Amino acid sequence: MKTTLFRTPFLVTAVASLVSSCGQSQSSCQGLTTRIRATYGFRPAQLSDQEQRVHAAALDTFWNVVKANRQTLLPCLRTSLTTPPDSGLFLVDGSNLLLTLDSSPAAKAIQVRAYSAARLDDVDLGVWVETLAQRGVDGFDISTAANRWLHYPDAHYYLPEHGAYEVRRLEGALYLYGSMPESVATPALIRLVSSIQDPARQDALYLLLNQATPEALRALRALPPSSFSDTARAALEEFLRRPPLFERRTGRPLTSRSDFLRVFHSLLAGDWSPFLDLADSVSDGERDVVTVMQKEDLPLLREVRRHLIAAANQHGTAYYDSFTRILLTLTWSSN
Repeated sequence: MKTTLFRTPFLVTAVASLVSSCGQSQSSCQGLTTRIRATYGFRPAQLSDQEQRVHAAALDTFWNVVKANRQTLLPCLRTSLTTPPDSGLFLVDGSNLLLTLDSSPAAKAIQVRAYSAARLDDVDLGVWVETLAQRGVDGFDISTAANRWLHYPDAHYYLPEHGAYEVRRLEGALYLYGSMPESVATPALIRLVSSIQDPARQDALYLLLNQATPEALRALRALPPSSFSDTARAALEEFLRRPPLFERRTGRPLTSRSDFLRVFHSLLAGDWSPFLDLADSVSDGERDVVTVMQKEDLPLLREVRRHLIAAANQHGTAYYDSFTRILLTLTWSSN
């Protein structure tokens, strides 16, 4: 598990030092760059608990100074993140600071680039994956970071708030690729699956099986099964022969299309309560979804699926699987 640095109270003397070193305009940015090197020039995983507390205090001070001098230092912070002093913790922590001051698409794009370049040994992997998943559902291309995760030797972390649930490589990759627009994720996965020598190829195959897009289905049908391991080949052949579809409801559906539309739009607006209530009240509600929803609803269903997996926990994974089967049921016969 990666080391996490927790913030501590504001340190007045260090603040005064940073302000005096920053000055104005160009000298401000030079002073900030110097302070970034001094503040972030360490490797979290190599520190003792006492050393972590000391550095956490310095990080807290850095945040407070930049916030207190936003007009002067915010442009410098942006510049530092696009031409960073190193690839360590600053790229993640500094871009998190940026987002507290600027929530614009431009700032989020800077964060994606910074996170994608960060040295994974030095960051909290849970924060890294969860934040990128949020940027993915915002519509950003996070495929570079997702590719790094798939190839990272120590790709796993724990969710303390979910009973110390372990997120392993493949599930973390699902959070990343699944949260992105399929127009970005599907081609990225096709490239990986098509690279015979890529060690992440078989993980990418699983992710591609779950894209449920016409492009993904065409690519899967064109793959030579013999190029995969016995397990992966069997999974691919079973998927193409008997895809995991839902059976449509016979008789009157328990939930109408208008009710589903209301619930789904509510979820996308940030209110999950109607969705969770409906999921609890109708145990096999997926059968109603595939019965009443129409082809014109597919973009909405895909967007809901991306929001669900961006929760980046095991519950989001379960919902993602259900919506994948819904999408396959609604699209399989036409592809």
